[in-house]
Amino acid sequence: MILRTIRRKAESFLPLSLWLKSQRKLSTTELAQLTPEAILNDQVRAACIKRLKLISLTKKSGNDASQAAVLVPLCMHNGKLGLLYTLRSNKVSMNRGQVSFPGGKKDNNDATLEDTALRETWEELHIPRDTVDVWGSGNLVERKHVSVLPVLGFIGEVDPKSLPVNTHEVEEAFVQPLEKLCDPQFCRYTQFRDNYTLPTYIGGDHKIWGLTAVITHLVMSALVPGVYKHKIAYLKPIRGESEKSSTSSKAQKS
Repeated sequence: MILRTIRRKAESFLPLSLWLKSQRKLSTTELAQLTPEAILNDQVRAACIKRLKLISLTKKSGNDASQAAVLVPLCMHNGKLGLLYTLRSNKVSMNRGQVSFPGGKKDNNDATLEDTALRETWEELHIPRDTVDVWGSGNLVERKHVSVLPVLGFIGEVDPKSLPVNTHEVEEAFVQPLEKLCDPQFCRYTQFRDNYTLPTYIGGDHKIWGLTAVITHLVMSALVPGVYKHKIAYLKPIRGESEKSSTSSKAQKS
């Protein structure tokens, strides 16, 4: 059980080199790059989408039935820029109680995946599509049997507690400031037994992990590459004594 826990999740501890980096605070110069004045302009917008489109994690599929989209809502909250997240309701059949971006599978009535992201955002958070300033989208990100398109858009000033959320799908909405997403002390990773590692973000009431963390990582890398420096570490799996003995026994027989 202990070994299984170590293999599956490593965000509770860090290698020494990464631990030392996690103690570093964002400088005044870095914080200045996260302000609305520094980010909300056409130059940053164009550069962000260009970088986002250069990141490809999967081949695009022509099968609309296996495609989905999420809106990554860049917003203003308490005078700072952040990303708006939702906590999935326990009433839904999938990913209940997990942090996500508003989104879902493409419907036959959706002309594009961008339409899917905007429709789902309205259905989950009642944010009108005409109030979303869509910056653009990245490439499809594969999740099991579904490929998900991240769509980045600015939704302006938001009070997440005042949003009329669809309680059948969403438990609550919250904003994670860009400052926290860039702060090394809140950036962790999760290592799974299948030998892959994903980013994880702490520092709020809810841990951001899984596909939502992957998309967060991609967007932050494209939006503020001069400040966001989160690196995904990998720890070699620890084998138990029984596994070592079995391997040694096989080696002797061969």
